[in-house]
Amino acid sequence: MRKIRQRFRAGSAVIEFALTLPILISLTLGVFMMGLTVVRGISVVQVTRDTAQMFARGLNFAYTGNQDIVVRLAAGLGMTRTGGNGVVILSQVMYVGDEQCAAGGFPAGDTRCTNRYWPVIIRRLVIGNASLRQSNFGTPNPSVIDSEGWISQGAYLTDTSTRAVGFLSLIPDMAPGQLAYMVESYFWAPELSMAGMQFGGGVYSRSIF
Repeated sequence: MRKIRQRFRAGSAVIEFALTLPILISLTLGVFMMGLTVVRGISVVQVTRDTAQMFARGLNFAYTGNQDIVVRLAAGLGMTRTGGNGVVILSQVMYVGDEQCAAGGFPAGDTRCTNRYWPVIIRRLVIGNASLRQSNFGTPNPSVIDSEGWISQGAYLTDTSTRAVGFLSLIPDMAPGQLAYMVESYFWAPELSMAGMQFGGGVYSRSIF
């Protein structure tokens, strides 16, 4: 009888282990992927902040040599200057008031200055894979952006596509003529992919100076 009971208990233990093994494997993989995502997130935040600091200090990211600095900052994240698994979007934003409209030839009350009392994007540069993600605050019409990312005065005063929609929720007390330098980064997280299907997408970060 004792031998039968021991065999029964051993068999039950094997069955219990077999039933719990898939759960344990799933939990282990989940913790591992979450850890990788956290590490990636920290790296993305650092890339975003460092790039924003340089952008605000006047570094011209229209030049490929300076774009390579961002690529080096993102080493290990799989981004190149024009492709890869990441994109870094740089925006210089200005709030348009009466003085800015007047400087563009639109006096007070002139309705042709359609972006009066709006934050507008006066410069936009993109490094990396532009197809991965667009800015959360709008995308100016490419036809109004020159080779160094600048948007002409006439365009940012009158073209509604240059409006930084939602930007005032970040800086609600922005004064007319005030400038802000914003960098948004998005990097795809391959560790969130399983069996060819993407779960969760990637990591997004934003920094403003």
